[in-house]
Amino acid sequence: MTHLPWMPVYVGDELAETSHLNAEEYGAYALLKMHLWQHGRLPCEDERLARIAKCGAERWPALKEALWTLFADDWRHPRLEALRAQSEDTHRKRSEAGKRGGRPRIEEKPGNKPGFSRDKARPKHPQPQPQSDSYSDPEAQAQPHGSAAYENKGVTNTRESMFTPYPVPSSPAEGKAFLTRLGVSRGHMDSCLKMLLGGNLSPYELEGMTEKRGAA
Repeated sequence: MTHLPWMPVYVGDELAETSHLNAEEYGAYALLKMHLWQHGRLPCEDERLARIAKCGAERWPALKEALWTLFADDWRHPRLEALRAQSEDTHRKRSEAGKRGGRPRIEEKPGNKPGFSRDKARPKHPQPQPQSDSYSDPEAQAQPHGSAAYENKGVTNTRESMFTPYPVPSSPAEGKAFLTRLGVSRGHMDSCLKMLLGGNLSPYELEGMTEKRGAA
């Protein structure tokens, strides 16, 4: 038995091809084609062909005379066999796609070249830079990267709370320069730098550690 549950019939071709057949002859012809579609081939023995056509042995010679011109040698039907091969190929591809999750991979879709990637085909857009959870000032986000930008954040940013930590610098040298700008005394520099690098230094902790009060 075949796993192809339906057989295509092109009505125009079918009517043109069988216009000379009567009802009995066309019924036998349709049964023979369905057997070929289901099993891939027809037998050559008259007795078996008569059973497939569902006619008695006495009627088969007359039906055979009317039908044999519609088939090739050995009761082959090249056009129907070609359609069957296409359906077999389609079934195989769908079965393989189902094993991979139901959809063909991008590079296997028609029109895609080997190595094609949907991500590569998309236009590149600048990705937003991740921001620290402890600081989200829109004006500060617009500043360029680097030591000057970091110092500007510490000097010009208006904070809602004295307890909001300063941004973590990208390097100890940048942090030390920032603390020097705020006026942190040498005696408190190491401890303040350690707190700054850990994201724990706020204006509140800086009170009393600067040489210039109010610089924080």
